[in-house]
Amino acid sequence: MGYTLVKQQSEEDCGAACLATVAKHNGRNFTISHLREFIGASQNGTSLLSLTRGAEKLGFNARPVKASPEIYQRITEVPFPVILHWKGYHWVVWYGKKKHKYIIADPAVGVRYLSAKELSQGWSDFILLLLEPDSERFYSLPDDKDKIQGFPRFLKRVKPYKSLLTQVGFLNIILGTLSLASPLVLQILTDDVLVRGDQRLLTRLAIGIGTMHIVSSLLQFSQSKLIADFSQRIQRSLMLQFTRQILRLPLSYYESRRSGEIVSRLEDIQEINSLVSQIVINLPSQFFVALVSFVLMLCYSPKLTLAAVSLGTVMTLSTFIFLPALRQKNRSLLVETAENQGILVETFKGAMALKTTNAAPQFFEEFQGKFNRLTNLTLDTLHIGIINGTFSGLVSKLGSLILLWLGSGFVIKGELSIGQLLAFNSMNGSFVGFIATVIGFVDEFTRARTATERLDEVIDATPEEADDLQKPYVKISAFADIYCHNIHFHHPGRMDLLEGFDLTIPGGKTTALVGKSGCGKSTLAKLIARLYFTQGGNIRFGTFNQEDISLDCLRQQVVLVPQDAHTWSRSIWENFQLGNRGVSFEKVVQACKIVQADEFISNFPDKYHTILGEFGSNLSGGQRQRLGLARAIVNDPPILILDEPTSALDPISEADVIESILNYRRGKTTIMISHSPSVIQQADWIILLDNGHVIMEGTPDDFYHQGGENARFLNS
Repeated sequence: MGYTLVKQQSEEDCGAACLATVAKHNGRNFTISHLREFIGASQNGTSLLSLTRGAEKLGFNARPVKASPEIYQRITEVPFPVILHWKGYHWVVWYGKKKHKYIIADPAVGVRYLSAKELSQGWSDFILLLLEPDSERFYSLPDDKDKIQGFPRFLKRVKPYKSLLTQVGFLNIILGTLSLASPLVLQILTDDVLVRGDQRLLTRLAIGIGTMHIVSSLLQFSQSKLIADFSQRIQRSLMLQFTRQILRLPLSYYESRRSGEIVSRLEDIQEINSLVSQIVINLPSQFFVALVSFVLMLCYSPKLTLAAVSLGTVMTLSTFIFLPALRQKNRSLLVETAENQGILVETFKGAMALKTTNAAPQFFEEFQGKFNRLTNLTLDTLHIGIINGTFSGLVSKLGSLILLWLGSGFVIKGELSIGQLLAFNSMNGSFVGFIATVIGFVDEFTRARTATERLDEVIDATPEEADDLQKPYVKISAFADIYCHNIHFHHPGRMDLLEGFDLTIPGGKTTALVGKSGCGKSTLAKLIARLYFTQGGNIRFGTFNQEDISLDCLRQQVVLVPQDAHTWSRSIWENFQLGNRGVSFEKVVQACKIVQADEFISNFPDKYHTILGEFGSNLSGGQRQRLGLARAIVNDPPILILDEPTSALDPISEADVIESILNYRRGKTTIMISHSPSVIQQADWIILLDNGHVIMEGTPDDFYHQGGENARFLNS
């Protein structure tokens, strides 16, 4: 009996892969990227809570259970398949027991048959998730069965280049025909020229061969140019689709993945591009030559041809023997490469922390361990390729010797001439060469197949503005109240942060959101700006429902300034133009003066044309925050959310900058998140949050009169 298994794309995907495996076992097909969205997988993987929630959304009746050791004696009562928590950090699917072995489908390794001891060692906490498909919910949910995935998706990209491919195909046929002339020329040279001593025929033959080589070289030059053009067009198309998709994905996608994991997909594109070019161009031409060679070989000697086919079959044996191991190694290799790239990206981002904490030696040890694993995986993969190549090469050489021995016997018997034997050997070289190419192609296909699955995970992810084209552009009033009604929200793998949350933020005023760290202030800000999406309830701006407004429209009018203001490695002026091409230089200068950034910018030699370093490395934290504030207010949006954007400023500068912004924005809605009393005291309205609930709201005077615990946020 075959057991269903969906392989994971990265270490964090094991939970999603297990859920996809159980769904496929029950007749439904879901992509891992689809299920990651369902369960909310994070950089730390998938929690039992996330897995349970995702399974329920998928239409399963899911029940997490802490089993007892007696489960081995009552195994017939378990509704297999179930999902097990493996070794404390992994998820696998348990299919039950077959004879004396327990069947485990591990998304990282494959299907395994374990003894009771091995099972108990891996499943030591006895945590499992029972899954029973609800006949109504599970089978009514649309799945991804009809979604084109893998290579068919990428092969569709060649359709626009039919004309170019037709030219390449025509050149392939001509070049293939010319290459087939070589064995025939060799036969004529041996049997007619050398044996008979025909000098005139030799001269004609030499001229013909020379002409053929010149024509062949010119055709190969044209073919190479066309292939290079095709390859670059395909790569450009893939790269643009990938980049467009990455830019359309929600903030939660970036927060749940390592940056190195996303960057490594660029290498996947190169793998796919190489294979697509080979499938579309190289293989068909080699197949044509091999097919014609095979037909001619049959005409020369059916017996020798049978021997050649038998030897070619033996050449492929090692490839199919090592294919499962090669596929697993390539998958692990890509995952480990992404991990290493992620570490290097973190190194550049966290260089200051590395230096100030003296963590470099420890970091190097960690990187050394990961790089050693990568090296060992690469070496194992190379060893498989070396063994496979050596075996195929040995069979090819021995095969040539055997064919020469058999063919010589036919020459001695008079069944073949010497020229025919040499021509047969030459054509057999083309036939065996095609088999060798296919063997090498299997290796490339294995790598590219894994790369395709990983790239599919990005392309299939749901963009945040999937249905935005149907939504209107509206003008949000600066006096519009913001209504949060019955909001439900939780971060991946965590309990609900906001549950049945209700709040009204007055329009046209300055409102301060205060509370302890982790109480939900920043989350609420991101929900209002629709950087996060509610899991229940709705948010309104006056009469406009948030979900009915297109994201572009919303984010032009509801602007959030985070604590860690980001700048791009380009000039200060160009940073303001990003996403705001029509902004005038005068408005930029005015905004910078309001946040007191014009003074330090004017001290730079190139002023507003100063090139900023990566992540604003040539600016102080306070300077970056001032630029972030200026960029937010340059168009004076009706709703501005400030999430501790002045935390890097000294108290006096912070109070001055906030006062300047609020004076400029008088009569518009401004929401401030801060722990600074000097900032909070400038608000018209204060809302105190605690554990996702509104504890108190009112004016600063109301909080002063209330006194006690609630007034401490206003006291210096």
